[in-house]
Amino acid sequence: MHRPVLISGGGIVGAFLGLELASRNIPFQIIEKTPPKPSELDGIRTLTLNFTVNERLKDLGISIPHSTINKMRVFDGLGTGFLSFHAEDADLDYLASVVDFAELRKELFQNIQDFVIPNKSLESFEVKNSSVEARLDDGSNILSPLVVIAEGRNSKTAEKVSLKKAQTDYHQIARTFLVEASGLKNDTAIQVFNEKEIFALMPFSQSGNYFSVVWSVPESKAKDQGNDLIFKGLNKYEKKLSCSLKPASEILSFPLYSHHLKKYSKEGVCVVADSAHSIHPLAGQGINIGIADAGILAEEIDHAFNRGDSPGKTMYLKNYELRRKSLNASMINGVDLLFRIFQEENPYFRVLRNIGLRGVDRLGFIKKQFILHASGIQKI
Repeated sequence: MHRPVLISGGGIVGAFLGLELASRNIPFQIIEKTPPKPSELDGIRTLTLNFTVNERLKDLGISIPHSTINKMRVFDGLGTGFLSFHAEDADLDYLASVVDFAELRKELFQNIQDFVIPNKSLESFEVKNSSVEARLDDGSNILSPLVVIAEGRNSKTAEKVSLKKAQTDYHQIARTFLVEASGLKNDTAIQVFNEKEIFALMPFSQSGNYFSVVWSVPESKAKDQGNDLIFKGLNKYEKKLSCSLKPASEILSFPLYSHHLKKYSKEGVCVVADSAHSIHPLAGQGINIGIADAGILAEEIDHAFNRGDSPGKTMYLKNYELRRKSLNASMINGVDLLFRIFQEENPYFRVLRNIGLRGVDRLGFIKKQFILHASGIQKI
């Protein structure tokens, strides 16, 4: 009889990993300090799920309201540069979907709640005789063949796996809120790079024309700006996009940085998703690469169980790390490069940037590769 795999963190990725293990009849338990509960801020924060993640969630029986993105348009706000992506360019039914963060977390949690140890958190762990002894914050201990840390950013237990990490502070604040839009198609996502700002609109309603805004601005601009000034700043994007944007929610704000642990595992313990890495939201890939981590880890755990082995063995955890770390690094580095390109103020560089965007927009094969990579179908 195998002891359950222990997952520390019952957020979206932790719960998804639990579902993946359940689909393979692998026993697991999840420790979660704060199970989801209703909040007045529900309905504001959104997630963009790529094609592969969407299809896997359907396979696992997860279905929640969503908006579908069939097209994406990217603008250089300081020139004529323009890039467009269409699902049909890559023979896909759609590019991505937009879901409510709270709804997805609630739906996932309801499917694994029978395996949750609520209102507790992981304090420490120690490898003992091919098992891991996990100590909880109430002083109790749990023995497991494998502890998976899925605690989100700033996880202290993740630092016990890898103290070293690469980190970039973007010196930006992201604001997210909802707007009611007129003049925009509700199957199209939009991104505008403008004067060191990144302004994104994602469709977020099957009835009505509501969009989710993710708007990244330099810390210096964000300082002391109240809601009225923020909403007034929408005017320049209304002009650029020839549309009307009417604020429809409160504003959520958070600082932006990326980080990447130097290693994801050691014997008996591994780290996934935001506990291992974070990324600028300009690519909308943070949740997707986190869920991809969980999917690959579930495969390696399954390999171990099928062989009658412990899933905490270094061999399986290193396989997971090898399969995910370099891909995550390439995504993080690619987004960092894109961020730097659009932060450049040199007028000659701007001209080259606009020429480059228009050139890429004419290269159907290159755009298809971008789409397949972002969709999680093809790995570069």
